[in-house]
Amino acid sequence: DEEGHDDHDEEGHDDHAGHDHGAYDPHFWFDPNRVAYAAEYIESKLVEFDPSNASDYEAAGKAYVTELKGLVGQVSELISTIPSQNRKLITTHESLGYLEAKFGLEVLSTIIPSLDSANEISPSQLVGVIDLIEDNNVKVIFIEAEAPSVYAETIVAETGIRPVEGLWVETLKEGQSYPEFLFEAVELIVENLRNTD
Repeated sequence: DEEGHDDHDEEGHDDHAGHDHGAYDPHFWFDPNRVAYAAEYIESKLVEFDPSNASDYEAAGKAYVTELKGLVGQVSELISTIPSQNRKLITTHESLGYLEAKFGLEVLSTIIPSLDSANEISPSQLVGVIDLIEDNNVKVIFIEAEAPSVYAETIVAETGIRPVEGLWVETLKEGQSYPEFLFEAVELIVENLRNTD
């Protein structure tokens, strides 16, 4: 399950202002298997700190990991409904590396070429994104709910690409579970890539 995940971790990312991610991609929650590893680690620490309730932690941990493993299949099945030629996307910043590596999507570019959505983009980088969209006939651009980009308006105006707003990549909505968060994000992507003609 680890194959391909590290491809996005060390690709020349600098330290940034805003929510600084350093030199690694923290958006591991776009791979449910990685979330399962985290859940197992949390379970082991809870058992260590509170052994009298170990059986409860172990049962809850096992149930959650089983749910996450099932989520991998559900997400794979959903993404498989996108025609292979439509699995290319553009988004606001580098947040979908794990989704790309795990499930076979291709993030052609991001508006902000950084793990940090607060970073700026140079005019030449903006032109590069526009050229990439036109050269690859990309039909939709995903605008992240937590980091709307003024640059997206320029890209839409220049290319005629259809903006898709409301992609949540970093925070859960109130009362939302992690599986609901992931499935909602993937559904939005799938619905808009499935039929781009």
